[in-house]
Amino acid sequence: MTSKERVLTAVAHETPDRIPIDFGGHRSSGIAAIAYAKLKQALGITSGDIYVYDMIQQLAIVEPDVLDAVGADTIELGRGFCLEERDWKPWRLPDGTPCKVPAFINLEERGGDTYLLSDDGIDLGVQKAGCLYFEQVYWPWLDRDIASQDFSDLEDALAHNMWTAIPAPGGHIPLDDEGLKQLADGARKLRATTDRAIIGLFGGNLFEVPTFLYRIDTYLMHMGLESDACARLSSVLCD
Repeated sequence: MTSKERVLTAVAHETPDRIPIDFGGHRSSGIAAIAYAKLKQALGITSGDIYVYDMIQQLAIVEPDVLDAVGADTIELGRGFCLEERDWKPWRLPDGTPCKVPAFINLEERGGDTYLLSDDGIDLGVQKAGCLYFEQVYWPWLDRDIASQDFSDLEDALAHNMWTAIPAPGGHIPLDDEGLKQLADGARKLRATTDRAIIGLFGGNLFEVPTFLYRIDTYLMHMGLESDACARLSSVLCD
C-alpha cells in the first residue's frame, strides 16, 4: 500500500498492511523544534535548516528525509506553501539553535523577551527568556459583558487573539476567491509530489476559541452564569 492508501483504509475501519504513522501531519502530532534538531542529529541528517512553522508552540517542519526515516504516512497541507527562501526569516530557538520562521509573523525583542504582535501592533503573546513557547497576554473580550454581546465584531476579535491571529503556512492565505484558488493550486501541487496522506489545515474547537477571547477563568464563569449567551457564541463561531 501507499501511505495514502494505508491511511484511507484505516479511516474506513478496514485493515491496512500496517498501522499508519502520523508524524507532523497535524500540529497535534508535531514535534518541538528544539527536539527536532536533536532528532536530526540522532538520525545523522545534516542537510537542511530548522523551519518553525507553528510559532506559538515552536513546532518544526518535518523534512522528507526524517519522514522517510520514521516511516511517516502523513503530511500537512501547509507543506504546499511558503516554499521560497523569501517566505522565511532567521531566528533562534530558546537554546540558541539557529532556525527560520515565517516572514509574515510580527516579532519584537524587548529586554530578552520576544513578543508576537498583531498586524496593527498589539502585543498578543510573549516568549519569556528561557521559555519554550509563547504565552497569550491579550484577551480581546476580557472585560466584555457576554450577556449583552451580539458578537458582531467576532472577526476583529479573532484578529486580535494569539491563537487565531498568528497563522501557520497556508493559514496565512486570505479566504477570498484569489486565496481559495491559491490554496487549491498549492494542494494539487503537493499531491503531485507525495503519496503520503495530506491532512488539511484545521485545529481548535468551539470551547477553546471563547477561552482565547475571554480568558479561560472568565469564560468558565460565563458558562455557569450565562449559558444562553455561551450557546449563542458557539452558534456564531460555528457559522
